Amino acid sequence: MFTVYYRKMSTKSTRTGNILRLVRPAVRKLAAYHVDETPVRIKLDAMENPYVLPHTVRKQIAAVAGNARINLYPDPSAKDLKKAIASLWRMKPEQMILGNGSDELIQTIILAFGGPVLVPVPTFAMYDITSRALAQGVVTAPLDENFDLDADAMIRAAKKSRARLIFLAVPNNPTGNRFSDRAVRAIMERSGAAVVIDEAYYSFSGRTWLAQMKKYPNLIILRTLSKIGFAGLRIGVLTASEEIVNELNKIRLPYNINSLSQAVAVAALEHRDVIDRQIGLLISERQKLYNALSRMPGVVAYPSETNFILIRSKSDATAIHKKLKRSGILVKNLDRPGPLKNCLRVTIGTPEENREFLNKLKTILAADLRR
Repeated sequence: MFTVYYRKMSTKSTRTGNILRLVRPAVRKLAAYHVDETPVRIKLDAMENPYVLPHTVRKQIAAVAGNARINLYPDPSAKDLKKAIASLWRMKPEQMILGNGSDELIQTIILAFGGPVLVPVPTFAMYDITSRALAQGVVTAPLDENFDLDADAMIRAAKKSRARLIFLAVPNNPTGNRFSDRAVRAIMERSGAAVVIDEAYYSFSGRTWLAQMKKYPNLIILRTLSKIGFAGLRIGVLTASEEIVNELNKIRLPYNINSLSQAVAVAALEHRDVIDRQIGLLISERQKLYNALSRMPGVVAYPSETNFILIRSKSDATAIHKKLKRSGILVKNLDRPGPLKNCLRVTIGTPEENREFLNKLKTILAADLRR
């Protein structure tokens, strides 16, 4: 016979502060990924496509959404959407996994492979945040002075730490540049780790590692529909060997792509001409914005193969960010000690948005130079 003893819990022991002690230390140490929700007139901080779809396309999408059977679970494999994406990017549906944004796929990969996880810095913050949230060690290696990979340093770090996983954003966020093929190839060949190449900005670069998947069985490629105009649908795309995909599918959450996102994305992707036209406009505007920023006293603009441009101010970037925000223009403030000191990141907007941003930035910088 067992005797159970009960201890009366004090009011103090039930308070939130004590409950939080039950949260894993790895999570308690994290800083949440910050999204600035300040309402502004011109939003240039999140690499979104500023163009809405034409009225006729939106009308078609509304009809498709209206017919979606949201009383039923969605297609667990998202078969029709996989076919549409495969047609868009020449991928094989059987070598594809879709996620609730690339963030879910990043999490799935880390859950499957574990750590240590190696990332260059600076790069997309979610590789680090997700790894630490899952209690996996993170190892970093700095980019060189041109924001390119130091392949030898990455390989040494991978071997010393016995890294199981390496994330490379190609092109890189937040720097905008595409890492050299030589460096990426060396890391895939000599690191001994699974290498994830995140091609979120492929549509603005036009260059891909997709054709190299047969040669490099340790290669995993990520893409997303967010940057080409469908950020609200939250659809990330992973492609890899069938062997890797089979393993990742074991831990992919069931029904992770909802019925509305599947139906709307399939309908939207039928309008390839609209998507291509919008991407072309953004690439053209990127060049115009880069040229204007390059001529502007007080800032350095970095070349970009994405839908944003990294700039470094010769004065206080945080102060510039605040002044822009007060005027109704939101860009991303990256200003912190290290390689991104006095840096801001501006998303490519419409011609009107870009002109207003340039005019306001010019006014702010001129005032700073007069001081």
